[in-house]
Amino acid sequence: MRMLTNRRLHQVLVLTGAILLAGCSRSFLTAPASGTASAAAERDVSQVRPQPNLLGGVIDGGDKLLSWITIVQTPVLTNQATVVTGHRWTLQFAKGSLTADALVTIQDYDPNILDVQFGPTGTKFAVPVTLTVDFSNTAVDPGDAHYNGCEPALYWLNDQTGAWEEMPGRVDWTNKKLIVQLPHFSRYEVGSKAGWKQSPPPRGDD
Repeated sequence: MRMLTNRRLHQVLVLTGAILLAGCSRSFLTAPASGTASAAAERDVSQVRPQPNLLGGVIDGGDKLLSWITIVQTPVLTNQATVVTGHRWTLQFAKGSLTADALVTIQDYDPNILDVQFGPTGTKFAVPVTLTVDFSNTAVDPGDAHYNGCEPALYWLNDQTGAWEEMPGRVDWTNKKLIVQLPHFSRYEVGSKAGWKQSPPPRGDD
């Protein structure tokens, strides 16, 4: 019994050290809860997979499906410059970005987790669409108590390979914005420059 206890203690110490070393490899950047309850507590999160920890795994090993919520749904015309905003995400369409008029959607499952789906999924742009992400009060905000010292980066989920791929972009540190030119609509997440390699959570029903 003592040997088992010592082995368990050793495992805990190793895990703790790994978490400290993981640093910038955190995949989701979550804003701290405001007041006594977070915004997520006010919605049905029974189908939301537990948030990954610093090692890229889930805190309790759960495998619940994400429940995507449509926060914006608006028509965008090919011959008009249009701005579409929802939670932390802003899409700026130039004239001619779309080759056909489209009903643009923004979906997430928690406004404080930087994980989003833009639709119609797979839409490609003749002129790139500018995405601006507000990362204030997250782990990559230097003014936040949870700042991890990392630079934010945007990743998209390649449905063909199942891999997350980094998108080039720039950081506006003054206004706490990440700005990226999107060639297409997909699922996107904000991580850090150190990168991360975990498998995406199940999509669930859109």
